[in-house]
Amino acid sequence: MGKPMRRRPPKNDRLSYSTVMNPPSSDPRPPTDSELAAAGQTVIRARPGAGNVHERLSAASTMLHSLECQPTETSLVFARSAGARIEVVPIRGGITVGRGSDCTICLAECADFSRRHFGVRPFSGAWLLEDFGSRNGTIVDGHDGRVTRRLLRDGDFIFAGDLVFLFVNPAD
Repeated sequence: MGKPMRRRPPKNDRLSYSTVMNPPSSDPRPPTDSELAAAGQTVIRARPGAGNVHERLSAASTMLHSLECQPTETSLVFARSAGARIEVVPIRGGITVGRGSDCTICLAECADFSRRHFGVRPFSGAWLLEDFGSRNGTIVDGHDGRVTRRLLRDGDFIFAGDLVFLFVNPAD
């Protein structure tokens, strides 16, 4: 079994790591394979503005619970397609996402991504997302419209192309 989950006090002003990791539930059992598949489909094919916060938290929670071990450093969590393995990519000094072979997360199979679509890097003690002028844009949490630069917070969803990335920062 995986490592025990970290419990932290919830932060009321935003989605926190604790909220994602410990969603309110009367059913503490682990999700079934069919629930994981359904949640994966929801997260992967979600469109900005689709679904309410509870649905997105539920999908993110299911995605995180399906991991062998929870992220212990700032990371992006995503799946390349429905039913694909959930990937956790630590950000460390910064990452780039796009179709280009020089990107940290190379999504060559995703035609709706630009060669260098977006990046995440440390910035003044926080984490900055930058869209590199991508054709289809990048949206954070589905309600801000296309962004060029935005500071990320633990639990933010990043919508790019048909994929959804979850930003996890255990230090928040």
